[in-house]
Amino acid sequence: MGEIGEVIGKEGGRLVVKMQRTEACAKCRACTAGLESKDMIIKAVNMCQGNVGDRVEVVLDNSNFMKAAIIMYGIPFAAFMLGVFGGYYGAERYAFGSPELMGIGAGVILVILTYLIIRTQEYRFKEGGYIPKAVNIVK
Repeated sequence: MGEIGEVIGKEGGRLVVKMQRTEACAKCRACTAGLESKDMIIKAVNMCQGNVGDRVEVVLDNSNFMKAAIIMYGIPFAAFMLGVFGGYYGAERYAFGSPELMGIGAGVILVILTYLIIRTQEYRFKEGGYIPKAVNIVK
């Protein structure tokens, strides 16, 4: 079962859907950055031939949601930890500057590089199952 929202526009084969933020969504705050708004606007693939004014059911496969979360949060976190430990122990071993600063610096640099790599591969994610789909028109 997906979430229900109202179609407020169309953009290039996708529906612009206004949805009420649920309690589970409110705790995440990934898309609203903590704003108090109860509504959110998303773009969904139009699989149900919906039009402006229709109420549609929007779904996102749970496995794809978890993959997207790992890509956006897990991989950069792992890169950060690798940079911190590698920078710290590398600086300590070779007596190169402050180990703490080298660890933090290496961690930040690896996170930036990781996000740049993810950004260059974004076209793959847009084609896959990582985007919401409007599957049914609800009466």
